[in-house]
Amino acid sequence: MKASYLFIIFLASLVVGCSSAPEVKTEKQTVNLLSVNLNAEQIKNSEIREGLPTKELIGLTITANGTIEVPPQNKTVISAQFGGFIKSLSVLDGMTVRKGQTLFTIEHPELIQLQQDYLEVIGNMEYLTAELDRQKSLVQQEAGSLKAMQLAKSQLAMAQAKKTGLRAKLEMAGVSLKQLNAGNLQRAISVVAPFNGVVTKVNVNVGAYAEPTEHLLEIIDLKHAHAEVIAFEKDVKHLKIGQSVQLSFSNDNEVINAKNFLIGKEIGKDRTVKVHCHLDTENSNIAPGSYFKASIYTGAVERFCIPAD
Repeated sequence: MKASYLFIIFLASLVVGCSSAPEVKTEKQTVNLLSVNLNAEQIKNSEIREGLPTKELIGLTITANGTIEVPPQNKTVISAQFGGFIKSLSVLDGMTVRKGQTLFTIEHPELIQLQQDYLEVIGNMEYLTAELDRQKSLVQQEAGSLKAMQLAKSQLAMAQAKKTGLRAKLEMAGVSLKQLNAGNLQRAISVVAPFNGVVTKVNVNVGAYAEPTEHLLEIIDLKHAHAEVIAFEKDVKHLKIGQSVQLSFSNDNEVINAKNFLIGKEIGKDRTVKVHCHLDTENSNIAPGSYFKASIYTGAVERFCIPAD
């Protein structure tokens, strides 16, 4: 009997232990999905179209800024070949000039002296030439010395060198040698335009003294004006020579067409690259330095698209 009681107590303890184990509860989340069901008439009235995205060619355009520039070889600074006083001035800032047109005249006593020295050398050369011929004749007749003939030849050569130097100086100064003679010395010379262009700077006045190193005028040739576009580094990979470019100016509704001609190879400190563009047509109304916005069409790329409407 005692053993039976002990067995019953043991079973009771097992039942109590199992019933005291913690209960694990699992929470269930309910997601309410919003769905709209449309019938055929509603779809038709809403103009809803079904379909999948399709690949299309999308035009890629790069926007940048820039200015109108002129190549260095089409821009010139006019200076006097020698110091002198400005006697007359024939141009103003913004004036169009043609090649050979007189810009200003300048005079200086040194100009007169150069012409005198040149004429004296020419006269002396005539005498030295005759003297050399005479010495040659005497040597042939064995009546003269070889030394005297060589001296005459040396003096003629030195006179020729001096003449060449003076001639070059006078030509650089603009003196007409064809009309130069003892009775026709030029007191002033005319400085002329080296090519057709527009005067952009005038830094001289009549009566002022001009130094040889002084920049008196500046002329540019607008026929070779080009667009200097400043493109960002991130856009360089899309740029190619020959791409179409449209230029728009802030003070004009006109759009000018151009094409990429050169693409810079160096990235500046501001992470930009210079792109040299040639204008499709010459436009003399565009002033160098004019600011513009550029749109560069780089071609088309394939992208997935959906209808816009």
